[in-house]
Amino acid sequence: MYPLDAGRWGPTVRIASLRDELRRLVDLDLVAGYRPSRRAALARYAFSGRLRGLNGIYVESSTFLPAEADLAFLGLAKALGTPVLTYVRDAYQLFGDYELPLTLRGRMATAAFRPMIRALRAVSSRMAVPSAGLAAALGFEDAALLPPGSPAPVDVVRTPGANRLLFVGDARLAAHGADRLIVAVGRAREKGTAVELEIVSRPGQEPPGPLPSWTHVVRAEGTQIIDRLPGIVASVIPRPRGAYNDLALPVKLYEYLAYGRPLIVTDCTEQARVVTSAGAGVVTGDDPGALAEGIARVVDARADQVQEWEANATAAARTASWEDRARQIVELMTAS
Repeated sequence: MYPLDAGRWGPTVRIASLRDELRRLVDLDLVAGYRPSRRAALARYAFSGRLRGLNGIYVESSTFLPAEADLAFLGLAKALGTPVLTYVRDAYQLFGDYELPLTLRGRMATAAFRPMIRALRAVSSRMAVPSAGLAAALGFEDAALLPPGSPAPVDVVRTPGANRLLFVGDARLAAHGADRLIVAVGRAREKGTAVELEIVSRPGQEPPGPLPSWTHVVRAEGTQIIDRLPGIVASVIPRPRGAYNDLALPVKLYEYLAYGRPLIVTDCTEQARVVTSAGAGVVTGDDPGALAEGIARVVDARADQVQEWEANATAAARTASWEDRARQIVELMTAS
């Protein structure tokens, strides 16, 4: 339910990665795009008669909910006996962690969320979600768990004197925690930790200024972020705890694992579980003081400890590959 030709960001990272891996496993037909183009493409596909030759349909739903054409198409496929596995990527409309725009469209999307999710469930053979917490919040008792996957790990050596933390995401959204991260880095510096901050954001998502001289805002995506890794000592997800952030699994968490750097994450339930079980870094409280302590612990750590975190991050990335996620999708639809 997104176009895949407008750059790699958020949901399109996940969808494009799965598309590439599914193509290696099966014969794949792809329908993608925003609502107008998707309506036309689905109509053409339905009238082509190709629905009867399908072994399964995998759906990546969008934050902006399905259109009536999506529901009609999936309902027809299910009626023809085609297994439909629908993935719901988030549900922040149901929680107070995220301040949604007070526009008419925003209010309508929030009001329509649960009814449209129920409609999606009705035309699907099975639902899938990234975490058990989200499954419980949506009432999907039998949902399949499909966490984000990791790209292939990279091996990028740090340059001598590398001292930057990496934050990727919307730095204006309080629920992503960039504001408290900037405060935390300042406190760590005041206590003698030689560290700076690199924020990678899309246009319009930069932190409001003025910013300290040690905060660097850059534009980068995909391999461009990898090119910046020589100066990076650790990556950070500073989200404040809350009802939604506790159950969310950010795609960038798994990308961070692939970067082969220690992770510093706040103690939001799902992301903390991943980092702790992998032994890939440090989990901290979500207030600036606790974050500052976690930053100092990683940046000032002994070389052998840093190497252990890095090796564990790389190993975790290998065991959570997009290829494995694609194979799981195929197995789920085969079993339907």
